[in-house]
Amino acid sequence: MWLVAIVEDVPDDDVRRWWNSKESDFLDDLAESAPGICLGTILTMLEDPEPGSPTRRVFDLMFLRGTCPEKLGQDASAAYVLPLLDANLRSVLLMAFVPQPDDHPLVEAAPLSELAEFLDRHRGARLTTH
Repeated sequence: MWLVAIVEDVPDDDVRRWWNSKESDFLDDLAESAPGICLGTILTMLEDPEPGSPTRRVFDLMFLRGTCPEKLGQDASAAYVLPLLDANLRSVLLMAFVPQPDDHPLVEAAPLSELAEFLDRHRGARLTTH
């Protein structure tokens, strides 16, 4: 899974389609060409809940912030957003990416320092997973 920084304006309808089913050619193209960081892999299993990992926690956090911004007290003019990378989002992403004792042992993740550097370089951009 990649975390990418989008600086272009994206129509609300494309953001909605992206979060619902990743069916936005416009955002597909932006995500492919945007600066990004490969965070690692996510295991998808029939277990409930799925195995924990830094990458899974970042994906879950980004999905929640992108699809329910009003529930998180974010100022959102649309029901779906590409979350703005500010100091708060930087902090929660880094906390989510810290390895936990119960993380699945076979899931690899990028170094935390690389994520911090990426976030610092792209402050003010909008983020999404890819």
